Amino acid sequence: MRVSRRARLWGLLGALAVVSAVALVAAGCGSSSSSSTASPSPSASSASITVAGIDITADPSLHALLPANILTAGQIRVATDLPYPPWEMYVGNTKEVTGFEVDLLQAIGAKLGIKEVSFHQTSWDSVILAVQGGKVDMIVGDMYDNTDREKQVTFVDYAYDGTSILVLKGNPQGITNLDSLAGKTVSCLSGSTQQALLERLNTQFKSAGKKEMQILVLPGQPACLLALKGGRAVADLSDHSTLEYIAMTTNDGNTFEVVTDAAAPKGYEPAIVGTAILKTNTQLVTAVQKALQALIDDGTYATIIDKYGLLPVEAAQINVAGQPASASPTP
Repeated sequence: MRVSRRARLWGLLGALAVVSAVALVAAGCGSSSSSSTASPSPSASSASITVAGIDITADPSLHALLPANILTAGQIRVATDLPYPPWEMYVGNTKEVTGFEVDLLQAIGAKLGIKEVSFHQTSWDSVILAVQGGKVDMIVGDMYDNTDREKQVTFVDYAYDGTSILVLKGNPQGITNLDSLAGKTVSCLSGSTQQALLERLNTQFKSAGKKEMQILVLPGQPACLLALKGGRAVADLSDHSTLEYIAMTTNDGNTFEVVTDAAAPKGYEPAIVGTAILKTNTQLVTAVQKALQALIDDGTYATIIDKYGLLPVEAAQINVAGQPASASPTP
């Protein structure tokens, strides 16, 4: 992730002490039902809603595409595992949330004529269960669209990211790439793409006669950072964009650094990222895809993604599943 234009909205080490809670932005709750029948529902508001400094006017034709329960409630619920900067993060030590996906989902909600979008703290290894159980309507959190996840959810894709390695400032262990992790203790988020990558890497190490890593699987990114800072791990594997943000903002850039590997300048195994919606909720998938495309067409999307320095998509697509990041334009 490119970080030069990001605002410093989150002091990471201070936020490690924040108790996880439901974080609400224009709080509300919605349904993941895709039922097409319901009692009369409120129409889309004609008043514009300001998101990230942009006035967004609802499109009644897109509002009409929404599933019945969301039309009736006028609200959408979103699961995420906070904090995960710059995608979702707390504002200082408050429970107010900000970030790229927060701004984007609010903009999509505004375009759909939905005034209330809420972000619900959910452990990452439970987010798909949350949408399957009807507790939320959508998932965000720099979530990679891949074929395994597509068996359970449908993605509307809107950015790219890859995996990188975070170490202490000065790189005291001399980590240079994934191969140099052999025999080391490495932390990662439970249920993450990075956990799967590390497990595959261990298989390769074993086959090559190298010493395997000890994979320290932890429940949240703050726990991974504490393990690295406290010496329980020598590296943390996570998303490139998130680690760059953490390295830049924590202690004015004096605590962590991202390992630079010329073979993977934007991270290893770059993949497309999107919001995940229950596969059967086809009405919501269609509505979100069309709203995102409208935001791309009118320039709102470009303004939001440029604010956070992420790699953009050219069009709103569904289930791209692993298209390489090189297919996106350079911001």
